[in-house]
Amino acid sequence: MKGPPDVGAKAASSAATAVMLDGQSAEARTSLAHVRSTQDWDWRGAEREFQRAITLDPHYPTAHHWYAMSCLAPRGRLDDARDQMQLAQSLDPVSAIIARDLTMVHYYRRDFEAALDQCDHTIELEPHFSPAYWTLGLIQEQRKDFDESAAAFQRAVYLSPHSPRMHCALGRTFALSGKRKLALGILSKLRQLSKRRYVSPFEFASIHFALGQADLGFRWLAKACQDRAFELTAIKVDPRFDSLKDDRRFADLTQEIGLN
Repeated sequence: MKGPPDVGAKAASSAATAVMLDGQSAEARTSLAHVRSTQDWDWRGAEREFQRAITLDPHYPTAHHWYAMSCLAPRGRLDDARDQMQLAQSLDPVSAIIARDLTMVHYYRRDFEAALDQCDHTIELEPHFSPAYWTLGLIQEQRKDFDESAAAFQRAVYLSPHSPRMHCALGRTFALSGKRKLALGILSKLRQLSKRRYVSPFEFASIHFALGQADLGFRWLAKACQDRAFELTAIKVDPRFDSLKDDRRFADLTQEIGLN
């Protein structure tokens, strides 16, 4: 089973090679910047590379997109991230992933009405795009509308039945809405799945926190940190973790990631 460290090392090698072959390529610089933020947690180095990529080709939507989502948003610069995502969307208005990630920036900004509107737009662009329904579930969860949240996550599971993230999100919303038995059932299935393929420790953590099992949650987050799990990059701005911010362990984690 390949986990993030293996995949990340290959991505880093490929990005570095691409820049060596063509240092004037905005695509190569963007890939290198993405690796520096998501794998190296070198936020300043990543920002320099993203800005270099944008200077080389200001009309390359992925540079603005990844700059927003893997560099600006994680560091709490959410207004800047929104501006970059809106620019990316203007450059590629039919991209479902760009539309979805603009939704995520609104979600991180706690502007849930704007997030709902943008999520509707994403679903109109691509009605079978499971990440859009996953995001819709997150928004409804924050609005405490757990029936709507569960329905959105169930749609995401239907569209991507083999995605641990979709199942985990459904388990978390079950836990938050008091359906503990259903949440524990999904947690058990994920444990079995993890014996056959990689399941991010972050997913286990998010369910344990929803179940009120903070010690287990932090234990899984520590494992996610060891794995350099991609999901950790947004932990500082993700509303799901607001209740943990007074816990010293959360501050230690964000410090290790370089997000303090």
